[in-house]
Amino acid sequence: MAPPNDDSIVANVATGVRVVSGQESNDAATTAVMKSRSVDCDNGTTTTDAVPPTEMIYYTYDGNFQLECDAEILSCQFIENNNVVHNNNENGEEKQDTTSSCITSGIVHLALNRTVLHAQGGGQPTDTGVIRLLNNANDEKTDIVVEKILLDRASGVANHIGKLRMASSSPMSSSLSLVGQPVSVHVDAENRQILSECHTAGHVVDMAMAQCDMVMPATKAYHFLDGPYVEYKDDIAAPERPKVLERLQASFQKLVHQDIDTEIYNVTRQEAQELCDRVAQNYFRLQEQFGEDETVRIVKVAGWPCPCGGTHVKSTGVLKQRGWGITGFKCKKGVVRVKYGQGVGLEK
Repeated sequence: MAPPNDDSIVANVATGVRVVSGQESNDAATTAVMKSRSVDCDNGTTTTDAVPPTEMIYYTYDGNFQLECDAEILSCQFIENNNVVHNNNENGEEKQDTTSSCITSGIVHLALNRTVLHAQGGGQPTDTGVIRLLNNANDEKTDIVVEKILLDRASGVANHIGKLRMASSSPMSSSLSLVGQPVSVHVDAENRQILSECHTAGHVVDMAMAQCDMVMPATKAYHFLDGPYVEYKDDIAAPERPKVLERLQASFQKLVHQDIDTEIYNVTRQEAQELCDRVAQNYFRLQEQFGEDETVRIVKVAGWPCPCGGTHVKSTGVLKQRGWGITGFKCKKGVVRVKYGQGVGLEK
């Protein structure tokens, strides 16, 4: 399956990652999805209006490895057969379709006060997982199986999209307000692990390029499992390409075997500039990309620091088990695409 051309799931590396009030600026697809949600006809606002930004726990180093948390529902929307049957937020604003009196299935959109689930963006796919209601009046287990998390650029609200899964066939009243209810949030650990490995491997590609004296402006990154790559603005002369590939592959594997710890910082723009300039002066042009008072999340993988909002593994040595490595590269129209994947570095 070829990687999609939609830039909404491909990181524009030159833009970096912006953290405003603890939130990452995400892709345009998020805004589009949020705008597609129903509008409350009484006040002309969507259900996420006036909801405070979601605390994205994985932005911190410890939170990056946290797989569950307790949270509170701030906004909730049930959708059945493409129709909204219940709609409310923490301010008590409601919009109901009175033609439906109960809910047995369908799509649920939730905004929480905090989450451990990674929102799609920065070239990394969305986490999947489960949100479990902890205050069920019937003392029955009710889960929302989360299929996608999208972070709204303007509001900083993470929209958790999933399907209702009830322990019994008993319907849930559509008049039931879930706002204010406590929940537990659980990440699909196996999926998170391999996606984190994939993202970390992409950063190891950056450091391998630097070690091979090929510090090029990175323009895009695709950290999906169906063909991950990192793109750079430059070219490599055709006669040199075979030897360059050998050097890149060897450098990548050396970094993996060195088992270098991953570091994560949430710092000022000035501090971020100093961290990044230790490796490549003015490589990221942070003064052009971030305001003076903005917080920047820096992830340092294999000794290479860069702005990033994704999840990562604890060290490069973790990549050894699945044999992550560089599979090849191609040069076209001033762009070098370095491809990587699993099974490359496995010992035979």
